[in-house]
Amino acid sequence: MDQTSGRPLLSLCMIVKNEAEHLETCLRLARPHVDEIVIIDTGSTDGTQDIARRYADVFEEIEWPHSFAIARNYSLERASGTYILVLDGDEYIPDPRHWTLLRQALTNQKPVAARICVHNVLPASEVIAADVLWQERVFLNHPSIRYEGRVHNQIIKSILKFINTETDKILDLNVDVVHIGYAHDRKKIKSKYIQRLELLKNEFEEASDDIEKAYFGYQLAVLYYILEEYEKSISVLDIIDYNALFKANPQNAFYALFIGSQVLLKLKKPEKALVYCNNMFKITKQEPIAYFVTGVALIMQKQIENGLLMLIESFKVNNMTHYKRFPLNVQALKNALINAFKHVGLHELAHQLEHKAINSNEQIKEVEVWLEKIKTGIILKERQRMIA
Repeated sequence: MDQTSGRPLLSLCMIVKNEAEHLETCLRLARPHVDEIVIIDTGSTDGTQDIARRYADVFEEIEWPHSFAIARNYSLERASGTYILVLDGDEYIPDPRHWTLLRQALTNQKPVAARICVHNVLPASEVIAADVLWQERVFLNHPSIRYEGRVHNQIIKSILKFINTETDKILDLNVDVVHIGYAHDRKKIKSKYIQRLELLKNEFEEASDDIEKAYFGYQLAVLYYILEEYEKSISVLDIIDYNALFKANPQNAFYALFIGSQVLLKLKKPEKALVYCNNMFKITKQEPIAYFVTGVALIMQKQIENGLLMLIESFKVNNMTHYKRFPLNVQALKNALINAFKHVGLHELAHQLEHKAINSNEQIKEVEVWLEKIKTGIILKERQRMIA
């Protein structure tokens, strides 16, 4: 309860469709920590409604309005809490301590909004373990704070418009949200996201300025990548205004370049992929995935030594940087290094790495030291070759 207003402190607002597989986890973990749950169903056919009714204080079924922003704003209008928390049906906050931190921050610091850390978990077979980003998921329940965007709905614009004094603030809270929607098999992911294609194409074509055009173009290219339509993806990425995208959000610019490098590797165009990789490094040298993709591209170009050095560096950078947008899956990275050694004929190194365990931080550090020795050997060999 918000003691200053007599209203409930925190309302969880959700829009759902066919989320029966994971919705109960989200709601079971949230129920002890929120004062109100508002769920709007937009046409489920898998029993989602039955789960929602068991937990929700407010539950309604509506016809899909062909806009995520409209649906989300409909849910906000039915909330009575001082603050609103937004989660999707395949997301959850697992740590009770993070719930406590969230409620204490809202009670004591009274921000306009709060960013929390969303971990988009990826399949275990992927080299990237997760896509980690900060998002404005908690904000004051005020009629002027509303979402915009039919597909990739955003609320930051209205939050910034609402902030009008030096005391108003947006907090960054170490509250972790786990999103498992991207961890499904590829067929299920494609069937879910293809429904957004026409809406996103329309947003791209109807963008009102250069920044919107770049943002919707980047999102459209990502969707084409998910749908494995690689030629269409790169055709959009090649025309994006990256300066505009970077101005709005450097992380989005980095992600667009990463997707471009991935697409070009799949199209077997490593030389062009390296152009995208180089531009990734211009944005940041702290992301291990940039080193990894560069290494793969160099090996595809027969630049074996340089490629191996980059792959080894990706292992090191993954362990040394604290915050990463794309932390790497250490086991998948180890397997990729083994395959790279085999690919270039270094079978003994591949065999040695296969038998090195990485089940603890100490073991990972031991492998890192071993790889550093390999890297030194590669560099010395290359120098000797150049002298000769």
